[in-house]
Amino acid sequence: MRKTRVLLALAAAALTAACGVQPTGVVPAGPGPSIRATAGQSFLGGLTLYFVSDGRVIPVTRPSEGFISPEGAITLLLKGPTEREAAQGLTTFVPPEVGRVEVYSGDPASMVVPFPVRKLSNQAINQLVCTAIAASMASDRTPRPQGVNVTSPDGPMYFQSCKAD
Repeated sequence: MRKTRVLLALAAAALTAACGVQPTGVVPAGPGPSIRATAGQSFLGGLTLYFVSDGRVIPVTRPSEGFISPEGAITLLLKGPTEREAAQGLTTFVPPEVGRVEVYSGDPASMVVPFPVRKLSNQAINQLVCTAIAASMASDRTPRPQGVNVTSPDGPMYFQSCKAD
């Protein structure tokens, strides 16, 4: 019985607390929230590539139109940062475009690059792997778990995961 009285008192207090609040008209507050992909090519027009800034591998979203395959994303990565991105301090540790890159779905996915990867820095390998994973996720070719096997002229590197900021 005591619990019932306490609950009724709390309910009454809650109802009366709202009394006296006057309705207001519509208050303009700008556009509503939107969802923006942070990993991978988004269908809203963004593609995520990974570049290096202050020694760290970071995601960079570029505007894009239409579908961009994982191979296309890696090809853009191999072309390096745009002038604007370079002016912002972004750089790349991967070699310039020198041939065809192939990305295959699977568990895990695999990537074949035309240049030796064993001599590349950890940042360069992460740029390649993170960009491939992001583009694969966006194109529903999600590598499971989050890593890829990388094959190059100097042999395979098994299960490389994305280690970016």
